[in-house]
Parts: sequence; C-alpha cells; structure tokens
Amino acid sequence: MRSLAEKEKDKSLKAFMANMLKHWYVFIVCFLVFIALAFVYLKRTTPQYEIKSTIMLKDEKGMSENKAVTSFANDNGLSFLLNPSENVMNEIKVLTSRRLAKEVVQQLKLNIVVATQNGLRVEEIYGDLPFDINIANAKTDSIKERQFELEFLDGNQIRVKNDVEDLDTKKLVKEKINTSQFDLLIQPLGDKIPVGNKYYVTVISENEAANRLLNNCSAELTDKTATTVNLQFYYPNARRGELILQTLMDRYILNNQDQKIRMADSALVFIDQRLESVAGELQGVELGLEKFRSSNQITDLTEQSKMLVGNASEYYNRLKDQEIQLKSIKNLETFVKDPANNRIPSSMNIQNASFQSSLQQYNALLLEYEKKKLSYTDSNPVLINLKNQIDAERSNLLQNIGTYKRELQVSSEGIGNLNKRFNNQIGQVPGKERQFVEFSRQQALKQQLYVYLLQKREEANIARNANVQSARIVDFAKSSNSPVKPLPIIIYMMGGILGLIIPFSFLNAKELLRTKVNSESDIGKYTDIEVIGKISHNSQDNQLVIGNNQPNSIVSEGFRSLRANLYYALQSRPSNVVMVTSTIKGEGKTFMTVNLGKALSLTGKKVVFVELDLRKPKLASSLGLSENIIGFTDVVQNRVSLKDAIVPCDDNCYLLAAGTYSDNPSELLLDERVEGIFKELRENYDYIIVDSPPVGLVSDALIIKQYVEMTVYVVRHNYTKKEQFDFINELRDKNKLSEMYLVVNDVNFRDPGYFAYGYGYGYDYEDQGGRKWLRKKNK
Repeated sequence: MRSLAEKEKDKSLKAFMANMLKHWYVFIVCFLVFIALAFVYLKRTTPQYEIKSTIMLKDEKGMSENKAVTSFANDNGLSFLLNPSENVMNEIKVLTSRRLAKEVVQQLKLNIVVATQNGLRVEEIYGDLPFDINIANAKTDSIKERQFELEFLDGNQIRVKNDVEDLDTKKLVKEKINTSQFDLLIQPLGDKIPVGNKYYVTVISENEAANRLLNNCSAELTDKTATTVNLQFYYPNARRGELILQTLMDRYILNNQDQKIRMADSALVFIDQRLESVAGELQGVELGLEKFRSSNQITDLTEQSKMLVGNASEYYNRLKDQEIQLKSIKNLETFVKDPANNRIPSSMNIQNASFQSSLQQYNALLLEYEKKKLSYTDSNPVLINLKNQIDAERSNLLQNIGTYKRELQVSSEGIGNLNKRFNNQIGQVPGKERQFVEFSRQQALKQQLYVYLLQKREEANIARNANVQSARIVDFAKSSNSPVKPLPIIIYMMGGILGLIIPFSFLNAKELLRTKVNSESDIGKYTDIEVIGKISHNSQDNQLVIGNNQPNSIVSEGFRSLRANLYYALQSRPSNVVMVTSTIKGEGKTFMTVNLGKALSLTGKKVVFVELDLRKPKLASSLGLSENIIGFTDVVQNRVSLKDAIVPCDDNCYLLAAGTYSDNPSELLLDERVEGIFKELRENYDYIIVDSPPVGLVSDALIIKQYVEMTVYVVRHNYTKKEQFDFINELRDKNKLSEMYLVVNDVNFRDPGYFAYGYGYGYDYEDQGGRKWLRKKNK
C-alpha cells in the first residue's frame, strides 16, 4: 500500500497535467504560430556561408632551410628576429585583433555593402557590380549606419533615397551626392548603365565594420601540441567571405614581416649609436691608463711591489738589531755605573770592536786586582795602583758606552726613517693597484663591448635580409558549398519548442500567481484537516437543492455523500450538534446549512436549524420563511418559550430563527440560558444544525464552540484565498473550534483538480465493501 503522502503527490502531479491538457488548444495555437514565425524568419534572414582556412604560426620547415642563418642568430642571442618566441595564444589574439580587422576593412572597403532585393530578403552582391561606390569628405567623427536606395534612371541619372535623413534626390551619375555625414561618389564600371535596377547601399563606420568582422570570425588551435590555427568565418556572400579571410591572413603575415624588418632596423640604429659611444669611451680609458703609468712610473706593478716588500723587510730586521744593541748597551751602562758591580759579563751582544777591547781590559784589571788582594793589604801601593787603573778604565769604558749608545741611536733613527718610507710606499701599492685594475677592467670591458656590438651589427644585417617568415598559410580560405546558417531544421525545432514552452510557462506562472483555492491539491498543500465533503456548483437560483425536481443531480449527490460522512463522524458523539461556519461571508455557509439539514431530514431524522448568525441572519429566508419571526434572541430574553419559537419548515425540519435584532449578540450568546436551550434541543431533536457567523469576521462562533460536537468549516472553490488556511490551521491547532472538518463548496468537477471523483457524481469511495469510511485524524 502506498503512503498518503505518495497518493497526494500523485494527485498533485495528475492535477497539474490535467490542467495543462485542459488548455490543449493554447498549445496547438502557439505551436502553429511559432512554426509560421520560423518559416517567415527563414525567408527573411540572409543565409551565412562558412569560410575556413588554416595557418601555421611557426614555419619550422622554412627555418630549417635557413639553418645556417638561424643557427648563427641563435648562438649569438639574436634569435628573436628570425625565430619568434611569442606565445602561440598571443599570436591568435593578434590574428583576431581589432587593428588587423580594421586594416582589412580599409583595404576591401567592408564598411560599404551593396545588396539587392531577392524575394523577402535583401542579399549582398559582390564581383559583378556595374558601379563602384566611395565615401568622401566625412563630416562627423563617427559615422552612423545609413542605408540608401539607389535607382538608375534614364538620361544617365540616379535616384538616391534615405528615409532617416529625409533624402530623395536625383543626380547625374558621377556627380557627388551630399548627405549629412559624408559625400557619396558613384562611378560606373562599364559603358552600360543598369537602368531600372534598384540597389541598397549600407554605409557604416570602419570601426563598426571591424567589430562585425571579428564577431563572425574565430581562431583556435588544431591541436594542443601543434602551432597550426584553424580560422572560421561566416559571411553572407561566399566569394567576398573567402577574400576577406584570405586578406586577413595575408595582412597578418605581411605585418609580421614588416615588424621583423622594423625591429632589425631599430636594432641597427641602436647598435651604430652604441658603437660610436663605446669607441669614444674605450679611447678615453686607454689614455687615462697611459697617464696613470707615466705619473706613477709603473712598468710592472707586480715586480715593483715585490721589491718594495723585500727592502722594507730588510730594513725592519736591521732596525730590530739596532734596538737590541741599544737596549743591551743601556743595561751595561747601568751595570758599570754601579760601584758594587765588578766584573762585566763578556757574553753581552755588543757589536763594537773598540768597546769589546776596552771591556776585556777592564775585566783583566779586575781579575789582577782580585789576585793581588789575596797577597797584599788594601794599603799596599800595588793594590792602590791597580785600583786607580781600574777606576780610570771604568771611566773610559763609560765614555765608550756613551759614544756607542749615541751612534746606535743615530743609526736606529736613520734605519727607522728608511723603513717608514718603504712601508708608506707599500701602503700606496694597493691604491695604485686598485686604480690600475680599474683602468684595466674598464679597458677590457669597453673592448669586449665594442667587439660584441660589431658582431651584433653583422647579425642584424643578416637577419634583416634573411627571408624567414614566422607564419605561413597551410589551407587557403574556402567557403562551404551551401549556407550553414540558419539551419531550417534547427529554426523549426526552436519554433516548435518555444510554441510549447511559452504556453506552458504562461499557464504555470498563472497557476503560481493564483491566490484562490481551485483544486483538491491546494487544500492538501495548506492544511491537513480532513475534507468531509465536496459540493458541486449550484447553477439554480433556489438555495434548497435537496428534494427538488432533480434528486439525482451532482449537487444532491454531494450532500448525500456529506451526510454519510457526517453520520460516521458523529456516531461516537454523545449528541449530534453540528456548527456550520466559514472564514468570510460568501463562501456558502448558509447554503451548506440548509441543504445539509434537509439531507439529514430525508433519512427520517428530526432536524432543527439554529440560526445564530444574529448580525446578518439569512437562514430563514433561505428556507422560504419570513426573516421577521421570533427566535433565539426572544427565547434568551424570556419573551417566548423555546417551544413557541421553533417553527416547522418542512418534513422533519424545524427552525429556531435568529429572532428580534439585538445590539449585543455576543453577550446574548454568553447568557447562561443558552446552555439550557441546547440541552432541550438535544432532548427533542436528532440533529441540531447551527448556522454561525463567519469566524474570520466576529468571535461568535468561538463562543458557540462549547455547545457543539463538530464544526463543518466551509471553503469555496475559486473564492477562498490560500492565505486563509493559516487562520483555519490556527483555529484547529489552538482548539478554538470543536472537531473541525472541511467542506469544499461550489466545486467544478470538470476542473482537473478534482479528478478523483468517479461516475460523474463526485463520490470519493475507497474499495472497502462499497462504503466510504472517514479517516479519522490522530489527536
């Protein structure tokens, strides 16, 4: 068994499809109209031919034929002149550039199109024109599109018409034709003038013509690994289209060749300028090096530097020796001056012969004195004589030491000066060497640059005169044998599809914008309250449709179905009090009350109508009774008894009318006597049908809710708005009304939204023993 959701989904889909099928005639009419439009379009539209060609952007074969030239250029950095390295995609952009297209437009005068009338369409002619046409004396910066009608007349005259400029003039052939934007010059190409023929000349700006050319032209690589490009072009005239595409390729190749020559010429001019500048710079560097050598007496800077370092080292060693000698002699002088010191060590490194001799004699006297002292006393003349000799020798020794010390000091100062001079000269060597290296580097650099520029000048001359093309044409422009656009089958298919889509979209949009309920699926979308009955449209003026002269009408059968469903809904209730209400007036609440009560009375049950729409009572008049009769308000206010207020209106049908008009109906409904009224009615009648006011306008129905067991809520086909179901759902969810069931009134069973009813009567039976069982909601 399928779920309820699946069934509802099927119903919605079937209702939608049925709605589309109901308007089948709209689809047929739209389909035929669009097919006719497609036919007219094909007759009026100018056919387009497809022109194709192939171009190779890098001619490897051509370069291999000039292998020696290209190899020389590649090895020496000038390959960009012979073997362009630009990205292929960039070259495709150049092929489809606006500048190149404009050159083609100017060369072929594509901004002027001449056509003739051929049936419903105007077709361009080319190649066999009897005249030539040119534009002169442009009077505006940007020419706007103009179409002129030319007609050749007798007497060598021509008539020119243009509706936009209000131009209609006759001129002699070859005579200038003045317009607001330019002048037209028409020149016959033969002796015979085509008298009586009409031509249509369209003039546009060159920029616009270039844009149109590019819009109809495309270029793409034949393969990701190849450099060949397929060009595709659409044009209404096959011969002229081939010429246009061929001219486009020729202009591209010619422009590339011119660009290569311009690049080579520019390179030559630059190289010659640099050669002249570098030659002057090289001469200046060489003169500077020559002056530097002469002023610094430099022959071989390396050898001269070695000699300076050697001399400086030698004098440095000599200076150290002198310092040692000077230090030793100072120590000796200090030692000799001390009387406590006797013998002087002979091992001291004193490099002076006279000093060494005096020192030896002094030590010999001291030794002799010490020997004699062992044999003589201090007062012995021998010892005294030796002591005097020793003192005299010591004085002489000190004098020699002082002389030698001064000699050492003078000698050390001289050696130090020489050493300092050599060190200064050594310190100047890096600077001179640096200057020398700088001069040498500049000389080498300028010389290399000069040789390099001479080489590049030869390369540029070779490249300029080498006939190596960066692109070549593989397939020349060729048009298709027949027009490729528009394709009749595609146009007819599009027309047929539009003929179906447009009415479908219109009907679907109409359905989406619809605000009122007109199908069973609408109710299922906006509420899950059970639909207890569906009542067909009542085409009669009489409100009472049950028991009239059409007992088997669809409306009557709808109320019988409602009666059966109501019976099963009330069979478990303690009493059978039913309130009939709606959201707003006009939804058929009173009509539903009258006929539902009548349908119940036909089963032999006693039915009483309680008219509680106290503000606008209509139930009495619908039953054929006077509206000004006593009723509910009179009973509540104790004017009459309930028994006297109830009046019979038909077999088993009775009415408790609204009664005398009251200014406070809500307060009357809240009166405690109302409960007694309903209690007495339950005791005397099988069914109590309450006609309440619309719940969406006043709150009376919410007050009546406490006295009833079930609420029949009326919605009307093509009248109740979808947004009202929010209010209805709120009433149910907040339990503001007793057990609620929906009844759909004024249903058009011919509408595809109510397809579920079989046998033409609107029954909604399930196969369960021939009876309809009302599905209860889970509370």
